[in-house]
Amino acid sequence: MLETKYEWQRVANQDVDLVNNIQEQCQINAALANLLVARGFQSVHEVQLFLKPQLQQIQKPDRLHDMDKAVARITQAIKQGEQITVYGDYDADGMTATAVMFETLESLGAKVNYYIPDRFKDGYGPNQDAYQRLITGGTQLLVTVDNGVTGKKEVAFAHDQGVDVVITDHHSLPVELPNAVAIVHPQYPGDLYQYGDLSGVGVAFKVAWALLGEFPTELLDLVAIGEIADLVSMAKENHVLVKFGIQQLQAGLRPGIKALLKIAGVQEESLTSQDVSFKLAPRLNALGRIANGNEGVKLLTTVDEDAAEQLAKDVDQCNRQRQDLVEQITQEALQKAQAPDNLRRRTLLIVGHDWHQGVLGIVASRLVEKTGKPTIVASVNHGELVAKGSGRSVDGYDLFAALDPHRKLLTAFGGHVMACGMSFMITQVPAIAKVLEQAAEAQHLDANQKPRLMIAGTLQPDEITEKLYQQIQQLAPFGPDNEEPIFEITDPIITSKRQMGKNNEHLKFTLKGTRQSLDVLAFGKGSNVDFFSPGVHLKLVGKVAVNSWQGRTTPQLLLEDQKIEGSVVIDARVKKLQPTMFTENAAYVVFNPVIRKNIAGHVNGRIIDVEHPELGNYDKLVFVDVPQSIAQMDQVLQNSQAVREVKLYLFDASQSAAVAIPHRPIFVNFYQIIRQHRQIDLNQQAEALCQYLRITGDQLILMIKVFLELRFVTIKNGLLKISANPQKGNLEKTRVYQEYAARWQVQKILLKGSTKELTRWVQKELHLN
Repeated sequence: MLETKYEWQRVANQDVDLVNNIQEQCQINAALANLLVARGFQSVHEVQLFLKPQLQQIQKPDRLHDMDKAVARITQAIKQGEQITVYGDYDADGMTATAVMFETLESLGAKVNYYIPDRFKDGYGPNQDAYQRLITGGTQLLVTVDNGVTGKKEVAFAHDQGVDVVITDHHSLPVELPNAVAIVHPQYPGDLYQYGDLSGVGVAFKVAWALLGEFPTELLDLVAIGEIADLVSMAKENHVLVKFGIQQLQAGLRPGIKALLKIAGVQEESLTSQDVSFKLAPRLNALGRIANGNEGVKLLTTVDEDAAEQLAKDVDQCNRQRQDLVEQITQEALQKAQAPDNLRRRTLLIVGHDWHQGVLGIVASRLVEKTGKPTIVASVNHGELVAKGSGRSVDGYDLFAALDPHRKLLTAFGGHVMACGMSFMITQVPAIAKVLEQAAEAQHLDANQKPRLMIAGTLQPDEITEKLYQQIQQLAPFGPDNEEPIFEITDPIITSKRQMGKNNEHLKFTLKGTRQSLDVLAFGKGSNVDFFSPGVHLKLVGKVAVNSWQGRTTPQLLLEDQKIEGSVVIDARVKKLQPTMFTENAAYVVFNPVIRKNIAGHVNGRIIDVEHPELGNYDKLVFVDVPQSIAQMDQVLQNSQAVREVKLYLFDASQSAAVAIPHRPIFVNFYQIIRQHRQIDLNQQAEALCQYLRITGDQLILMIKVFLELRFVTIKNGLLKISANPQKGNLEKTRVYQEYAARWQVQKILLKGSTKELTRWVQKELHLN
């Protein structure tokens, strides 16, 4: 059954006067105005600043903790010609943060290089061996970006080697902080910084601003990429930073980004935050997952167009490899997640062998999406004892808080509320799994609670226009705390559908409108194609989008979720039965006793008694074959009011065509001909008789059988005669007539009816209409 992914909640109606003023003065849709008020905007002026922000809204860097110490130490290193190494991270936020800091220091004349840890050799965050190599290579000052606050031991090691460390980071602060020269962090306890949700590149940007002494607009494109990729809040200051960063990206000033966008098929001048989220950031992240993040920094900072083009190709190739790995490992991990022990758990710790460790975070996200459970996916390589893993969480479960007090179980650990990275001895798996479950209990995690989806309003298909799309984009960039508006479609009527994608994994269907039809794209729903058939009662919610093709732009909807209204009827009519058709956990209806016997060993579920149908606990009903009469099927449906899904195989064992019963005047005419001629030689006159009556040979046989049953006629040696003493009788009450009528009705409705007609008939019998 196609389940609803979210708990839908409509945005409440807000202050009518304020909503009307915002709608009128800002020239936006009423639902958008209402949504902004619901999100906390209290005046037209606040909304105007949100839609058209000013750089003055961005807080100055001196409010960040230890900013003065960081600037002083870095400035000293520049003046004294010390070797500075920017120590970054291998994700998109870390790469962009490294690029920001490296470009800034280089422009100030610093002797500077950068180092992105190798995911597989160095792991996440500070690494003592890496520090040692850098110090041996001449590094005199380490400046961390997007990492560092968990490196108490590593910073102490560097200090013992006579090397200072300046930390710039945004990850959750541990109980014991490193003894660094400076810790620039937006959430440092007791500091004066108002908005604590900067990403790593956001913090690096503030340090760059402080070092340069002026606002570095040219770095905002990097800020936009890192902040969007790291899923930080898109409200307040971040919204302004990223809004201007998108404008900087649209200007196309970096050869590396320009080349990567070209490969991704994105037009720079119309680039959106969604393009960064789904086209740009994943490709950069793939580089750190599959190869080495240093190449990403090269791509972001190069001014050589030829080098940029080659680096972009390398990045894209890594992304393709990453996609293949994710698909393979996700399938294996899902099998483990379906094991009985894991089905009983509220959290998941899935450990594989020789899985590519660079994609474990993505696989964890996929499992969270499929299961709704906080998930850690880890892998241990052959011959090793230490597993590396990544975790992803759900609303209501603080993954960092769950594991932070138990660092003794881990060899490395870092992250925040919704995501983390770690390493651990494989022997610690049971203990870590227990800790995760205990945290679920302590945090009162509701395993049945679906994430909430806020619905901004309802729209008719005709109301989804390019103009509405442009109004919605004024609210961008979208992300946490500024989610893209979701709309419900009023009374959707599906007119057509088709699967899309290399493996038919996606779906496209069309909704009927008054003036225009509306295309809906449903990513990842390809296997659920039957649930989006014409006649199925659905509620749909999605995001307004546009499709640009060959110079023509048309509005469309990107499906977010759906609700099935009543039972779903799936037309799966077949010509042949296969054992694989009976693997679903369902109640199977089989009318033919021979078929019932043949499939009994293959059925996962139960075969119900057609004479006394009871579904029990099953909410899925499968009709395997056709009944002898519609009444038999109707009896089953009448006792299936609670069923949620009806699948129709309707195999016809007889494979014989039904005969349309001639109208009553033809029976009368035939009888009169027999009386007039006294006898008819069927061997000689049957064909002429059929031509005269305009019937088929099968219909002639049917009428003769009915007359024989009524004893209107006799037949001997092919001679058809009127009975000597014919009695009155009702044609329609004869056994023959009723059998033929039943067969004709079965064929007309169940075998020959269109999908729409068949679906409506079943729904009617279930009393859905």
